Amino acid sequence: MSLFTWLEWRLFNRSNTHLPKGVIWTAILSAVFFGIGHLPAMASLVPLTTLIIIRTVFLNAIGGVIFGWLFWRRSLEAAMVSHAATHVGFFIIGLAISGLNLT
Repeated sequence: MSLFTWLEWRLFNRSNTHLPKGVIWTAILSAVFFGIGHLPAMASLVPLTTLIIIRTVFLNAIGGVIFGWLFWRRSLEAAMVSHAATHVGFFIIGLAISGLNLT
């Protein structure tokens, strides 16, 4: 996200010290790349089909938009903690669904 924001600022908006919201939202939409970045992990779990690829990119892009917004409005730490907490939450849900006990 930072790279896209910096590139847009360098190319189009250097005279303004405050970034327009459009520049920020374009950078947040880099969440699609965040979703694509999760495809190798998914490929290690299941064979990639068109439906799996769309689902993985879409659901991770939603997370990427949320984490990007947190980075923009709060801090990098808020985005990182939220990302980690999401993984922990999904792990716990996975354990509950599979019927495994934590003890």
